[in-house]
Amino acid sequence: MKNFRIIVGVLLAFLASCSSVKKSIIALESKYEYNAGFYLLDPTTNKVLADYRSDKYFTPASNTKVYTLYAVNQVLPDSIPAFKFIETDTALLVWGLADPSFLNPLLSQGNTYAFLSNHQKMYLSHSNFEGDRFGAGWAWDDYNGAYSQELSGFPIYGNSVNFNVDSISKKLIINPPVFEDSISVSEGDKYSIQRQENANFFEIEKGDCQNCKRLRPIRFLGLTLQRLLQDTLNIPVIIKPISLPTNAQTFYSIPKDSVLKVMMQESDNFLAEHLLLSVAGELTDTLSTKKGIREVSKKMESFMPNRLVWRDGSGLSRYNLVTPQNMVTLWGQLYNDMGEERLFSIISVGGQRGTLTHWFKAETPYIYGKTGTLSNVFNLSGFLIAKSGKRLIFSYTNNNYLVSSSVIKKEMELILRDVYEKY
Repeated sequence: MKNFRIIVGVLLAFLASCSSVKKSIIALESKYEYNAGFYLLDPTTNKVLADYRSDKYFTPASNTKVYTLYAVNQVLPDSIPAFKFIETDTALLVWGLADPSFLNPLLSQGNTYAFLSNHQKMYLSHSNFEGDRFGAGWAWDDYNGAYSQELSGFPIYGNSVNFNVDSISKKLIINPPVFEDSISVSEGDKYSIQRQENANFFEIEKGDCQNCKRLRPIRFLGLTLQRLLQDTLNIPVIIKPISLPTNAQTFYSIPKDSVLKVMMQESDNFLAEHLLLSVAGELTDTLSTKKGIREVSKKMESFMPNRLVWRDGSGLSRYNLVTPQNMVTLWGQLYNDMGEERLFSIISVGGQRGTLTHWFKAETPYIYGKTGTLSNVFNLSGFLIAKSGKRLIFSYTNNNYLVSSSVIKKEMELILRDVYEKY
């Protein structure tokens, strides 16, 4: 009888903790009049510890990159496929594979530049690229944003122009320098850079700035890519439609995980989109976001509890929808496929690195995962290492609030810290 009372007491305490977490989430949702979802799973026992509208669909924002992480881990080899090529006595024929690393200042560089520049002439074909410059459901007026680079089969410089102001000389530094003749500069109170919508012409207002580094997307029109490649490689480059032959060789650039770390920790949209294009190229020989998602979804649908609604690699698209159940299931699959050490080294850590650097601070980190942020959207999913040492998987979605996202984040910190203490 005594043992029975102990078991009942433990069970009641467990149910009370589940109930209190759910009540806190509902109270927060009611207070700020928005839509929330939550799912907390103990993967060791497969017990659902807390559940609030976990089968409902929410806008995921950059939580979509968890889908891309799964696709890249499943499909791409240890090093990123950079391009297909055929060498002749007089020229190099190249078909891009959407490798985002070439001359990207955020990433280490392999041997791509040395290989390409060591030829007399280069022919570049886009015949294997299929799609528009923007993804489905992207906001057209984000064209000037540092987070909204165009899609392309042969990315270069992160498809961006880097602007900076030397702290001593106050000289404006532009990279790649080929765009130095494509600017107008005026003095003002605020430092700002505005690209014309359909041209690579940048209007710069010089003013005070603490951090003067700015990224602006390149508009790929006409001979823009040819001009960039010739100026960079110092060889003639001809862009010409040539069908991709079956006997073309593959050139590989840098380690896959080095790119995934930046994609996941910095939530880099450019990397996510081009890695998904690379996945498509590996599976179908066509660089197509739609085809890549279609092929990877065939496998994901075999273990996901809810139907997939997946439209891009980064989460910029408002067409994406996820359920907390799907997010938790996918994190569990990644954990099994990649192992804790490798997976945790790639994603953000509360209070330490990535988009979680300034949130969930603790003497011992307990949150590992991925944020997702758009206007009126903040989501967080991943792993919570409880005080007991248990590895729990969670997804916490917040959509359509009208207050500052920092207000929601502060409340989330309290709730997830409560989960940490109770389990």
